[in-house]
Amino acid sequence: MKVWTPVLASLVLLASSVQAQNVDPTSDLGKFRALRADGIAALQKNERQKALDLITQAGDILPDSPSILLLKAQIELEMKRKTLARAHLLTYLRRGMVVDLKRNPEFEAIWDAELESMQAENAAKKGGLTVRTEVGDLNLIEGVAIAEDGTLFATALRTGIVGTVGKDGIEKRLNFRPGVAANAIGLREGVLWASTAPSRQTVGYKADAKLVSKIVKVDPATGKILGQFENKRPDRRLSDMLLGKEDLYVSDGNTGEVLRLTGYQGALDVLIPEGYLGSPQGLAENEAATMLIVADYSSGLYRVDLTAGTIKRLRAPQNAVLLGLDGLYRYGNDIIAVQNGFKPNRILRLKMSADWGEVESVEVLLRGAPEMLEPTGGQIVGDKFIFVARSQWSEFDDKGNIKNPTPEPAVIGEITLVP
Repeated sequence: MKVWTPVLASLVLLASSVQAQNVDPTSDLGKFRALRADGIAALQKNERQKALDLITQAGDILPDSPSILLLKAQIELEMKRKTLARAHLLTYLRRGMVVDLKRNPEFEAIWDAELESMQAENAAKKGGLTVRTEVGDLNLIEGVAIAEDGTLFATALRTGIVGTVGKDGIEKRLNFRPGVAANAIGLREGVLWASTAPSRQTVGYKADAKLVSKIVKVDPATGKILGQFENKRPDRRLSDMLLGKEDLYVSDGNTGEVLRLTGYQGALDVLIPEGYLGSPQGLAENEAATMLIVADYSSGLYRVDLTAGTIKRLRAPQNAVLLGLDGLYRYGNDIIAVQNGFKPNRILRLKMSADWGEVESVEVLLRGAPEMLEPTGGQIVGDKFIFVARSQWSEFDDKGNIKNPTPEPAVIGEITLVP
């Protein structure tokens, strides 16, 4: 009898949904995916113990992988070992996640008051969000940038506009060719920088259009483009961007690469080649500009030693999960992280070791705020974290189609940080 149930299928799809085109089989991500795939193949053949052994080895590489923890619990249940299955659910919940019992009804057989209490705590509202402004209509706001005078800029993925945010919405300062929008924006020395790419959600998008993803340098007052920087790989889709102390960094969620614009001039060079990251997102640089942390949506955090040219994956603390992270922002020696890969969405504070070689602890700063849904980019200003709390990503399906013709407004919010 096959054990390839719809529940198992959905777990594997979730774990595999975002991937680099080619993964180095010797990398952590490559080994993890190979073991998981072999485990699923064994499970399809009803070889439960073999499947469990392989899935466990995958979990040794990524111990905070939600899909692995739930698969292990499901396999143990199939093998009539309820105590061990419950232990995997305990580990899952101790990392702060929530089990969807409607999608996983088999867990009702081992669900009890302790698990329910942990589940309730993980879903409970925490922290306070102040709404700075709401933006009506369908804009799909992906990022914000705040000028020294307090002017708030935003990039609207739906309309392809970058502009200032006021009471009447986004006042256009810049827009791009049909189908192209800015994924991330930032201000440095009075100049606006943006990473641009074609997007299915952007008005005028055509799948067969030959459009180049690039970095643009813009006069924020006039919208005049002052410079353009690219790396002419045809499948490039530049996304999250970091305006570092000396260099600009940008992630490419499509190829899995991270690129650098050295000295803010010249050509974009590949810093992390394809094959190591599944979907790189946010980036953060330490104060000395010697270390770069990259959030890979599917496998967690990586530290790049910019001096030695080495890369190291950071393991999550036992009570946390570091997958599903989007934006990263340095605050002192800590990192503020947007985690939109799990529900409820969260804003985290990652306590880093002095050399950024370890995440020592994780604190949930904000969770369960009704105004926060699919949060995205932000900026730290003093002791405030200002960010897109409701981006409107939930108004689109996975093919870029609009689900709701009258969406809830986008929300720019802020939380207060404590040094």
